[in-house]
Amino acid sequence: MKTIVRFIAIISVLLFAAGSVYAGKKDPVAVLFQVKGKIEYTKNGKKWRKVRRNKFLFAGYQVRSMENSSGKITVKTTGKNLTLDPNTVLEITTNDVKVLKGNVGQAEKTNRLVSGLVKKFSKSQSYTTVRRAANTGELKLNAVRDVVISNNYPFMVWDNLDNSYSYKLMIGDKVYEIAASDSEYVRAKIDSFAGKKEFKIIAIQNGAEIAELQPYKSRGELKNHTVSWLSSDQQQELDKIVTELAQEYGEDTFILGTYYEKQDMWVAAMDQYRKYLADNPDDIEMTPYLFRVYKKLKLDGIYKKELEAWNLAMAE
Repeated sequence: MKTIVRFIAIISVLLFAAGSVYAGKKDPVAVLFQVKGKIEYTKNGKKWRKVRRNKFLFAGYQVRSMENSSGKITVKTTGKNLTLDPNTVLEITTNDVKVLKGNVGQAEKTNRLVSGLVKKFSKSQSYTTVRRAANTGELKLNAVRDVVISNNYPFMVWDNLDNSYSYKLMIGDKVYEIAASDSEYVRAKIDSFAGKKEFKIIAIQNGAEIAELQPYKSRGELKNHTVSWLSSDQQQELDKIVTELAQEYGEDTFILGTYYEKQDMWVAAMDQYRKYLADNPDDIEMTPYLFRVYKKLKLDGIYKKELEAWNLAMAE
């Protein structure tokens, strides 16, 4: 029963969270997984591409299976879990799957979606438009407000002001000296610690402290930035769910990314999404999920750069 609940939560986040990235019709309608044999998809009915791993399906896509091929599909709006039979052609509509040829069957509902979660994740906020703040000329450090790290993902990140700055990161009583670099963002490896701690960042130029990470305002109250380390029990639970996801969906870095988001493991989620998009350049529609994580991590530099490139690619 616990496994079923986990899958409901995880896959709901995966499919419904798109509402905060896109508006309505641009959400993925379904996910195709456990692909066996030769299955292809097309975005426009002209060029067909082989599905090599899990595939997120949008309205207007078509999917076809060849002889001795099969797969499973989860539809986000209806919660249906379908089996794709051999020699079948499907069209993805705005909220369902339409059979054009062949047959689909009903799969075992081990990861049935909860339609009531639609409202929770269906927000109109878009991460595909930059809202430019007024330029005050003031140098400002920014960083994620709350983040969880672990033995497998012991990293913290923040925007690099430029290559003339080094940094001092303070987590509790621990101080990390980070050298200047040409990287778009700073990535610091953290030693393990227990529980949750406040952190500060100081930017240093020519030996002088130039800027410091300031507390942020939440509901009228100033708060310090915090970082938490997964406990051994939490790590065991996470490893168990990651194993379950791998058994159900294979080694899919995108689905892992959505799960890490749910755990506030924003750096881990970013790494998963970046890897997935690098390995699957044709899945450009999924890029705004990465944009959302960039905004959580306050990585405005790389976010704006990649957003500009994404908008140009989408316009082609």
